[in-house]
Amino acid sequence: MKRKHSVFLLSIIFMIGVFCFFIQAIAQENSNTESTVATEPSNETSVATEQIVIAEVNGEPVYLAELKEIWDSMPENYRAQFPGGFKDLLEQWIRQVLLIQEAKKLGLADDPEVKKKIENVAKQIMIQEFVTREIINKIGVSDEEIEKEYSSNPTLYTEAEQVKARHIMVNTKEEADTVQKELKEGKPFEQVAKEKSQSPDAQTGGEMGMIRKGDLDPKMEKVLFDLAPGNVSESIETDYGIHIFLVEDHLQPRLKDLAEVKEEIRSKLLPKVQQEAFEKMIEDLKNKSEIAILEENLPKEEATETP
Repeated sequence: MKRKHSVFLLSIIFMIGVFCFFIQAIAQENSNTESTVATEPSNETSVATEQIVIAEVNGEPVYLAELKEIWDSMPENYRAQFPGGFKDLLEQWIRQVLLIQEAKKLGLADDPEVKKKIENVAKQIMIQEFVTREIINKIGVSDEEIEKEYSSNPTLYTEAEQVKARHIMVNTKEEADTVQKELKEGKPFEQVAKEKSQSPDAQTGGEMGMIRKGDLDPKMEKVLFDLAPGNVSESIETDYGIHIFLVEDHLQPRLKDLAEVKEEIRSKLLPKVQQEAFEKMIEDLKNKSEIAILEENLPKEEATETP
C-alpha cells in the first residue's frame, strides 16, 4: 500500500511545502531578526541542527533544518531536478527568498487578494493532511480481498502458453537446404545459426527467448506451437525470409501462485478500496451533519438548445 502512494504523496507534500514557504514568508512581517524555533527539540543535537544557518539572504537566515526536511522527504524523481544535489536545492531556495522579499516590499503580505489565496491554500493543505491520515495511512487491502480477486479472476493471473525457441533465417532455398543438411548430419543448431543465419540474433545462436501466442506472425506461431521440444521444423517461407526453427521447451498455461501475484493484486485494488472508503466517509459525514441547500439562491442555469 505504502510504496505506490508514498511517492505520490511525498511529491504532493514537497510541492505544497515549497508553496507554503512562499505563503508563510509573505504573511509574516519583514524582519531582520532571527526567527525562533516553535517546537522544543528533543535533545541537544536537534537544537544544534535547528539553529545551523547555511545561508543568509539580505540578512535573512536560511536554516539547515528546513531544507534538510524537504530534501530527505523528496522522491527520487524530484531529486533528479537538482543535479548538483543539496546545493542546487539551496540555490532554488535562495531565489525564492529573494522573490518573497521583493513581494513583501510591494506590500503583498497585506494584499486582501493574496490573503484570500493563502486562506484557500491552507484549507486545501488541511484537507490533504486529513485524507492522508484517515484514508491513505489507514486504509489498505486485506488478504481476504486479495484472495477473492484472485479466485474470481483466474484468467487474469494465468501465465500464457509459451515456447522457448531458436531460429535460423536465410534468403534462398539453396541456403535453407544447406542448413537442413547440416542439422540432419548432427551439427548443433546453435552453431549452424551462428555460421549461416542472416538474422541479427545469429551471434546468440538464433535465440528467440520465450514466445507467447500472439507475439509472432500466425504462420510462424503455428509451426512453433505445433513442434515438440527438441525437434527442428521444415523450412518456412515468410515475408522476412526462410526460417528454420528449433523448439527447446514448451510451457503450458499455468495459474500463478497467489504469492506470486499478491502484491500486484494489492496495488491494483488499493486505489478502488481507498476511493470507496473516502466516499463512505463523505456519506457518513453528510448523514450526521445538518446541510441546507438554498435552491432559490443558486444561479439560474441557462437552458441549452437541443439540435
